[in-house]
Amino acid sequence: MEKATLLELGLLPIITAAFIWQLAAGLRLVNVNLGLRSDRELFQTGQKLTAAFLSIVYSGGLIYSGYFDNVIQGYNPLKDSLPLGSYGLIMFQINSWSFILTLLIDVFDKGYAFGSGILCFLTLQTATNLVRELLGLEIFPLNNSNKFESYGALMNLIKNFSLFEYSKLSTNVLNSFTRLQLPNLTHFYISLLSILAIIALQNYRIELPIRSTKVRGMNNIFPIRLLYTGVLPILFAYTVIVNIQVLGYILVSILKTNGISFADQVIGSYQLDPATNNLVLESGLLYFLSSSSSLFQSVISPIKSVVYAATIVVLSVWFANKWSYISGSSPKDISKQFKEQGISISGKRDISITKELSRVIPVAAVSGAFLVAAIAVAGEILGGLTKGVATIVGVSSAFGVLEEFMMEYQQSGGASQFGGAFGGAQ
Repeated sequence: MEKATLLELGLLPIITAAFIWQLAAGLRLVNVNLGLRSDRELFQTGQKLTAAFLSIVYSGGLIYSGYFDNVIQGYNPLKDSLPLGSYGLIMFQINSWSFILTLLIDVFDKGYAFGSGILCFLTLQTATNLVRELLGLEIFPLNNSNKFESYGALMNLIKNFSLFEYSKLSTNVLNSFTRLQLPNLTHFYISLLSILAIIALQNYRIELPIRSTKVRGMNNIFPIRLLYTGVLPILFAYTVIVNIQVLGYILVSILKTNGISFADQVIGSYQLDPATNNLVLESGLLYFLSSSSSLFQSVISPIKSVVYAATIVVLSVWFANKWSYISGSSPKDISKQFKEQGISISGKRDISITKELSRVIPVAAVSGAFLVAAIAVAGEILGGLTKGVATIVGVSSAFGVLEEFMMEYQQSGGASQFGGAFGGAQ
């Protein structure tokens, strides 16, 4: 989600719709057979319609709450009548781009790209944001100040670095690590540590020796990774948190508009931060489901930090435990695939394959989700402002896209295909 851009809602409606339908199908709330083309098309159409509906709900709610009033030039909510034309244009922009993004993702998912469309867009956004936040050359004015600073944290440090001004040197260096209005180096280092941690976890796996029951002497291994469910659990957890925050903000605004004054005290009280020009939660239930902007805030609000961290971890672990059964990768499903393909675990009888997989897969799914959630929460407590979370999701998505590419590369003949494409007819 990018504030004040066409990506105001980001991938939130699309990802939320996908999780709703996948959970509904996995929990048998919707009777669907994805093996049938007709059912699959209806299922995908339902996701698109749900994403469009959610986009309209989010954008309409934000407009009604007055979220965009301060960007409408010359509009004074206390004196002027409602700018219906501006509201309509904002809603059209947000929803039209959300619809276009849904279609682009569908094109990716139809096989015109590598991997999932959502994962490709998450990877692209994370990579571009990381480079821009470090090396961005744009100059932005600071709110309530006559100063201008470079958007990139490293570029800002280089621009202001001078060995001949000792009095300003420490201040400039500290500012590059602590500034709030624009990206800082603390965010970058949290993202970097998150990348290294995810790369390390990607390499942990258990290799089960398997053999073919149809072809004598054909042995191989079946790897079960620690990150068995990838970063889907952490993506699910933050999708739930963001939906609660967005819908909670809309609900508070609606209740206050209708004269219910206790809404902000119970649900959430917002204050405009003059330094960043962002709405900040000061109290209420939503306050405990928001991240801290710095390590200092995490320390002075320990209850909030604990509740926020526990919510992320519990949601991630719950989803990881359910996802292996929902996605068709549970021990029973894998055992069934082994039987159909004539595969058995070396040294184990066929009837004990499910039992053997049940000892490994649930533990890997839950443990991997817990570790990823712990890394994400650690970055939030240090003041990462979800930068570490975005990096975790982006890097893991990049690994998924890379694996899909390499699989396609090997199946299509590898380098010979590229040689034929660029070398001309032989």
